[in-house]
Amino acid sequence: MTMKMALPGGTYPFIDKRYPLCELAMIEAPAELETLLRSQAAANGIEIARGIPIELRCQAEAYPDATFLVYWPDDDERLHIVVRIPI
Repeated sequence: MTMKMALPGGTYPFIDKRYPLCELAMIEAPAELETLLRSQAAANGIEIARGIPIELRCQAEAYPDATFLVYWPDDDERLHIVVRIPI
């Protein structure tokens, strides 16, 4: 069972903008995006540690200069990301 991570109020990145917490949700990253996130972290010498939210900047064809908030739960093998939800 994945525990929900509580983020403090503020703004957080999703691709090329920052949004207030009330417009965001945390989801399991799609497999292709997770592969990109892990490879970008490795290429930039950034460790994705369990239980710690990390802002990760990515540069790829699909996401030129994008930033994601990445979270690796203690009890899940998949990365999670914060995404914007329609309001």
